[in-house]
Amino acid sequence: MEINRLYLTGALLVIYFIIIILLIIRRKHLGPHIWYFIISMIFVFLSELFATIGKIMYGEQYNSTPFMSGGVIICSLSTVLIYYYKILEKRRSKNIQLGIVCLNFLNIILSVIFIDDFFLFLPYITYFITIFLLLLSITLFFFETFNSEKIFNIITYYPFWISISLIVIYLGVLPLIIMSKNAIQLSISKNIFLILLYSVNFTGYTIMLAGIFFSRKEILIMDNH
Repeated sequence: MEINRLYLTGALLVIYFIIIILLIIRRKHLGPHIWYFIISMIFVFLSELFATIGKIMYGEQYNSTPFMSGGVIICSLSTVLIYYYKILEKRRSKNIQLGIVCLNFLNIILSVIFIDDFFLFLPYITYFITIFLLLLSITLFFFETFNSEKIFNIITYYPFWISISLIVIYLGVLPLIIMSKNAIQLSISKNIFLILLYSVNFTGYTIMLAGIFFSRKEILIMDNH
């Protein structure tokens, strides 16, 4: 029996929506720059929503890549990188993160120019570079956070939860994307692939959701930069 992907996507959309609503409701407890991350999640939600609507209306043959390329790679992940720039406090860290943001925009611009089918097929190189830059940003964030007083209240610091969830999601999805390109050679069934893919997403976003309830305002007061 083949798993209906639309049901899994629908469940994921519900989680996205709940996260966005809770982020907005509890934004005062999640840091002064949380709106950047909220906007990023809205991009993810809308991209998945429109892609799902397309699948429902036109069937599985519908190409949802434009939503992945435009909504997730260009808009959502770029906004996340800017979010990390805003929450970093040390000048050196912010300068490094600014460089990462600029590299990401350069990556996107060059990809759009030189990859003819950028919006037709998932631009793997662009995606991998963006994820690599995201992981660099998270590493920079951890380095600064673990060398500050925030380490003593890390569980109530929401950017920590965001970082953990993003690591789970994107480090988990990367090998699956590679596997999907070689699924026939690896003899991986569609059901197994979908179970792995959605398990990674559900786990990552559940962590993100849980962190909203653990976060507290008092240790999130930071200088605006």
